[in-house]
Amino acid sequence: MFVSFDDLLNLPQVRVVDAVLTETEITLQVEHTQHFAICHKCGARATEFFRNGEKLLLRHLPIFNRPVFLMLQTKRYRCLHCGATTTQQGQWYDAQAHCTTAFAEFLLLELVNSTISDVVSKHQVSYDLLRGVLTRYVSGKVDWSQFEQLRMLGLDEISLRTGHRDFVTIVSAQDEAGRPVVLAVLKGREKQTVIDFLKTIPAHLQGTIREVCSDLYEGFINAVEEVLPQAKVVADRFHVAKLYRAAVDELRKVELKELKQILKKDEYSGLKGVLWMLRKNADNLEPEEKEILDLLFDASPLLRKAYQLREKLTRIFDKEQTKQSGRQAIRRWMTEVRQSGLNCFDKFLGTLEKHLDIITNYFISRSSSGWVEGLNNKIKVLKRRCYGLTNISNLFRRIWLDLNGTTAFA
Repeated sequence: MFVSFDDLLNLPQVRVVDAVLTETEITLQVEHTQHFAICHKCGARATEFFRNGEKLLLRHLPIFNRPVFLMLQTKRYRCLHCGATTTQQGQWYDAQAHCTTAFAEFLLLELVNSTISDVVSKHQVSYDLLRGVLTRYVSGKVDWSQFEQLRMLGLDEISLRTGHRDFVTIVSAQDEAGRPVVLAVLKGREKQTVIDFLKTIPAHLQGTIREVCSDLYEGFINAVEEVLPQAKVVADRFHVAKLYRAAVDELRKVELKELKQILKKDEYSGLKGVLWMLRKNADNLEPEEKEILDLLFDASPLLRKAYQLREKLTRIFDKEQTKQSGRQAIRRWMTEVRQSGLNCFDKFLGTLEKHLDIITNYFISRSSSGWVEGLNNKIKVLKRRCYGLTNISNLFRRIWLDLNGTTAFA
């Protein structure tokens, strides 16, 4: 079967009139098959040829692994209704980027999970071209029209620069398939900033929000309660677990420091790797790891007690139960901790007292922001890959592209 350059280009209302092939590239002279323009003044068809316009050199998709350039002689037409002249335009090319729309979308697809510098180097385009395409083709804010309902939001913050308190707030939701969707990247994490954004959510979507998963930051909690009173704030289970597990970790540091002074060198060396064993859930330990932990606990009864209490609280969260029964179980656990003689959980007990209601909201539908943490990990990889992204709109674009680019531009 004969295949022409017209077939390979696959561009609407365009035909090839000449071709020059070299070992390194392909240059095709093309023209529109339609002989009119849409009048910029009255919107009618301008059908009278006036004169030739600007010559464009447009980059197109590669053919046979060679870059392709299209030479287009634009034409101006006169409108017989109002007399204005208009240059013929084509939706198939991006005059600002000097490339076809297909090539622009190809570059964006290449940018998914990559960097601008890598794509620029791979396809020999300019940095400004690719940056401009990203800005024009990917919006810097959410399109609310794509949502019929939101149901559950996630609120979390990340630091844009390691070692700096340069926080941004990530507001996210889930689509119908349970995949994360970024709704906003907000500068800072102040209560008012979150309030201002929540108020921009269209009223018909605000009413569909039933839960908001968050950490225990007061600014997030208060903002939700003020703007979305119908939504239930659910303290993320994994943030809660991080707090009580950190309490055991702090005790480990103190106890091991003392044991290093007390135990013989060979006895202390037998505890090698105990940090990671302690951080594991008890059910995931290998037999030899359990033996090492038993040695540690024999030397440190306090650490044994703290470890057992930690695992007991984890089992409470694992168990299917109502909010009321979960609340009662946590209260009993708190009493047991107070009677244990341990003080490593003191700060965490204060947190439980203050936020027990939203913490036990978890037992209602067992919602967590694990999907939010997954999104945040993806954002952290994006930051490292791109050597930092400090522009909020560009960060939103890159997150959106990594999440949706393969569907939008494939």
